[in-house]
Amino acid sequence: MARQRLGVALLIPAPVSTEMNGLRRALGDDTLDRIPAHITLVPPVNVNDADLADALRVLREAAAASGPLRLELGPPTTFHPVTPVVYLAVSGDLEGLHELRERVFRPPLSRPLSRTFVPHATLADEMDPARIPAALAVLAGYRAEVTVERVHVLREGRGRVWRPVADAPFAPPAVIGRGGLPVEITETELVDPLAQRLLP
Repeated sequence: MARQRLGVALLIPAPVSTEMNGLRRALGDDTLDRIPAHITLVPPVNVNDADLADALRVLREAAAASGPLRLELGPPTTFHPVTPVVYLAVSGDLEGLHELRERVFRPPLSRPLSRTFVPHATLADEMDPARIPAALAVLAGYRAEVTVERVHVLREGRGRVWRPVADAPFAPPAVIGRGGLPVEITETELVDPLAQRLLP
């Protein structure tokens, strides 16, 4: 059975995403052209094509039970010496963030983990450890505030490029047609991957 490699993330909105990409470029992040600025909720997980509808249902239900997240990014810190990752710490509405993460981290969007969940926005994934102290010192004053209003599913494509393929807003769906069969409508920014299969 065919599978897709998916992840769930909060995409950092502009203009902070542009600032972050500038920091990523300055630090030599080799994922800059492959992965948008984000906070990971579900790391890469293989999902069977037959389970995609269930994955999108989990995403929508999790988002519908959430409200906008007001988060502060920064200061920069690191996971070194465990891994040579430099990232922006995340603070603000951490309770809401953790609740969203728990709601979305369900089959088929769950997987075994070897590390505890630490909300963060990566600036450099594989940095030379000798350069990390200087990077942290130079960027020590960086802070940014963002409000995130939706959650995204990203899919890994050719060349390990990750692109958003589905999203869900932090709001309950509108219900119409309360006659015989109620219909739920959710406004998204992306065409649902299941709906795309029906397009010519």
